[in-house]
Amino acid sequence: MEETKNSVKLKKALQDDQRQQLIPGLPDEIAMECLVRVPYQFHSNMKSVCHTWQRLISHPSFYQQRLQSGTAEHLVCLVQPLPPINHSTTSPTTDDDDPLINSSSNNKILKNEDKQEEEQQHHIHSPPQYALSTYNATHNIWQRTRPPEGSRIPMFCQCLALPSSGKLLLLGGWDPTTLEPVPHVYILDLIETTGAACKWRRGASMSVPRSFFACGVVGPSTVWVAGGHDSQKNALRSAEVYDVETDQWEMLPDMIEERDECQGLSWEGDSKFWVVSGYGTESQGQFRSDVEFYDRHTGCWSKIDGVWPFSTTSPRVVTTTVCVSRDKYQWSWFLGGEQQSQQQQSREVVKVSDNIRLEIVSSIPLPNSITGTTPCVTALDHVGQEGGNHRLFVMSGGGGSRGSSTLACGECEGEGAFLSDGYSSNGTIKWRHIHTPVGFSGFPYSASSLVI
Repeated sequence: MEETKNSVKLKKALQDDQRQQLIPGLPDEIAMECLVRVPYQFHSNMKSVCHTWQRLISHPSFYQQRLQSGTAEHLVCLVQPLPPINHSTTSPTTDDDDPLINSSSNNKILKNEDKQEEEQQHHIHSPPQYALSTYNATHNIWQRTRPPEGSRIPMFCQCLALPSSGKLLLLGGWDPTTLEPVPHVYILDLIETTGAACKWRRGASMSVPRSFFACGVVGPSTVWVAGGHDSQKNALRSAEVYDVETDQWEMLPDMIEERDECQGLSWEGDSKFWVVSGYGTESQGQFRSDVEFYDRHTGCWSKIDGVWPFSTTSPRVVTTTVCVSRDKYQWSWFLGGEQQSQQQQSREVVKVSDNIRLEIVSSIPLPNSITGTTPCVTALDHVGQEGGNHRLFVMSGGGGSRGSSTLACGECEGEGAFLSDGYSSNGTIKWRHIHTPVGFSGFPYSASSLVI
């Protein structure tokens, strides 16, 4: 039924075009079956073929039909520091019209190692530059998206995906030059991107410049932010919500506690926005064990004690959420060393209300080559499906020994990235190593994923 509705929407969207067939000589139904199977990286080129194709591929229903036909692709989007080299040479080609700079697992990012060393010495004292990287988990391709025209991606900004509309948001962070918190919002439309120019737009700014804050998506187009710190490094209690479609912010009631370096959580189908741990202005680095959640139906915050047991570790980037069923959600965190042992020992059930309880149900070992305590993790969900149909993407930064694990390819710089690949016979997750070119080996300070 859903597939039929999407087909009707596509046909209706094309009725106004006085056109020939989508593909000459083929019925439009068969032509559509061909077009939805073209990989996403070629969509911007397809839009240049004719106005009919451009209109078709820019319509959200086209991507819904890709999802229904099983041809949609999983994208992991990451905010990473660029290596201290001449960034104008990071593309393996010089005349690529695609809006993304590509690097498959068979491509080298740079070919002139002597020039790398020279440029590294030149840029070693420059402020670090950040970029938006994309890993296509379906086709095993790394890409880098050009930043908004005339702008630079803020340091430590939050990367947040809106799966229902194919948009990606970059929020807050630090100005790369002044190192001051900024209220900026940049929106990348992955569906309407055409030609060499990415479809970026500047969204309305947050009411408060902030960084290291919690954020999450509740509903199809509303983004919620809370906490973090201001330009004076004061931890914040303030919170606000942004409607991407109307481009408007609205202030929410303040949280009960100040929370810097906190983590935001939300689940598809749930009306609550959760803010995990963080610390106050006077207790920097001492992470709280409690969480707060805002229920948009009641319009107030509630606090739950005894949820985050790691007083010296931030929950930022090490956590992700998955929807197990219509009324059951999971929150996963990935830690190493003493924190992993502490997690295994802690099995306390926290009752929130009559229909909400928090319980540690299992422990997931990290890949052997990830030796740090704070990897970046995000879940790749099959949108609209239930029953645990998700995979986990885990990545640490450079600095580990090359080829330090039997899972590694022996060519990656640092510890590399991994994707969960089903379960072994004893019930533990199997990890598949992802070849990570040197230009994409920097630690991701924020990550999100979507299906397109």
